[in-house]
Amino acid sequence: MRRLVFWGALLCALPVWADSYRNCGETWNAPAAPPSRIVALNQHAADLVLALGAGPALAGVAYLDDTGAPKSEYFGIPVIAARYPSSEVLYAQKPDLVIGGFASAFGHGVTSRSGLGRNGVASYLLESACNGHSLDYFEHIRNDLSTLGALLHKQPQARELSDALDADLKSARSLVGSGKPLSVFYLDSEVNGLDSEGRRGFVTPLLAAAGARNLFADINQYRVTVSRETLLASDPDVILLADAQWSPAIRKRQLLRQDPVLSTLRAVRENRMIDIPFTHLLPTVDSGRVALGLAHQFKAFQATESSH
Repeated sequence: MRRLVFWGALLCALPVWADSYRNCGETWNAPAAPPSRIVALNQHAADLVLALGAGPALAGVAYLDDTGAPKSEYFGIPVIAARYPSSEVLYAQKPDLVIGGFASAFGHGVTSRSGLGRNGVASYLLESACNGHSLDYFEHIRNDLSTLGALLHKQPQARELSDALDADLKSARSLVGSGKPLSVFYLDSEVNGLDSEGRRGFVTPLLAAAGARNLFADINQYRVTVSRETLLASDPDVILLADAQWSPAIRKRQLLRQDPVLSTLRAVRENRMIDIPFTHLLPTVDSGRVALGLAHQFKAFQATESSH
């Protein structure tokens, strides 16, 4: 009975749709007024809202990836679930906009995008997570900024962030030398094998923007799991270690240094390993800055190599 009262009260308060926007190749509806109760269902989705200056409108966040110990708040915003919230928890926030960083953020029934819409809640999925998306990840970021900037009534901030992204990418390109690019193995997780990304993953264009090459860019897949022997045969110049709550970079370093096969890799022996927060390896508003930072590190590695 209590649940029926809850849903009945919700349906009585449905807004009148007055605006439309494009997302994932479809047209969606939203109220004309800027949202005031946003729920972000992934850390990098929350980061985008914060970067646009709409933090005061964030009612809750869920599924933090690389903030260390579990937290009850994220930049002062309540963390409503360690992973994705139940429908009751989600709707208890009285959201007017739900933003997901991955397609898995939206469930079935009332927590699906169509279900949210039927209950008067607008939704947005970052373009890089849309089904059948192109591999132009940096353009996806620009589109996210443009669309969310309009939805949140933060167009000037969106333009500034888009310009900053392009400026950082240009600066990163200016650091790239004419020599052979460094080969980089990205270790996403070591939990169920050596998990990495192939050509379809964002790491490939991110490394390219920084002047390096994804070791497995020739494999036309998003996820790639490789054997120790395959990695040893390729012997990358650099190893990039994702630092996430479920797979900390320090644990990956321990594996690489203690494993009898992996410890013989040149990048391990010469300590050419880079720890990087997991969310920095996703297409986000910070991706230009991340590419620039990596470009500086790769250039330093190359300078050290040429001096030997």
